Amino acid sequence: MQFKENLIITGKIICETGLHVGGANESIEIGGIDNIIIRDANSDLPFIPGSSLKGKMRSLLELNDQQATKNIINNRGKPCKCGVCLPCKIFGVSADDSRAEGKQTGPTRLIVRDSFPTPETLEKWDENQEVIRGAEVKYENTIDRITSAANPRPSERVPRGSEFGLELVFGVYEDEDQENFPGVFEALRLLEDNYLGGSGTRGYGKIQFQDIKVTRRGADYYREGSDEVIVAEGVSLQEAQTSMK
Repeated sequence: MQFKENLIITGKIICETGLHVGGANESIEIGGIDNIIIRDANSDLPFIPGSSLKGKMRSLLELNDQQATKNIINNRGKPCKCGVCLPCKIFGVSADDSRAEGKQTGPTRLIVRDSFPTPETLEKWDENQEVIRGAEVKYENTIDRITSAANPRPSERVPRGSEFGLELVFGVYEDEDQENFPGVFEALRLLEDNYLGGSGTRGYGKIQFQDIKVTRRGADYYREGSDEVIVAEGVSLQEAQTSMK
């Protein structure tokens, strides 16, 4: 096994509905927000952790793979760690689980970066008086089934129309990796028809990926400063996926 190239996917994550990726309350204040979103420690603004995006991509791709789904059931809901199905080969397994014969070895192929708001979104947030620190407050009511009493609960969410930068890096070490790479786009397309973050069944977290760019950076790019190769630019996920076949 030897490093051959990195395939870089960049683009935008568009929030088509409000997005809630939960954070932790350090203190409980009277009249405060019960359900806060995660924020960057430096800017105090919302971001999308790479772990949230990667975890959702993996779970959806596993559920779309027959072998991985069977293994999840056998693992009582835990991620597949067979090391031979497409999700395992893209997203990796732990070192202990990858030692069995026939399983993919080497580094995890896919890196998912944290996603931060675009400059246009930062400007839009600044101009909207209802957006505080990059978030709007949405009130939801829990209804008592017997008394019909409402119990309002405020939640933070990133407002609809916000955009975040997307960056994924897929390492190619073996010929099979080239064949597996389109599975990354499969996972992203599945996510577009699902949701990211919490409360997705109640309308939150619908996203779309736009302005996709795919770039090849071979071993010579890092060793000798050779040029990168742009495979696709400003395209949809489906167009990018087709370009890699």
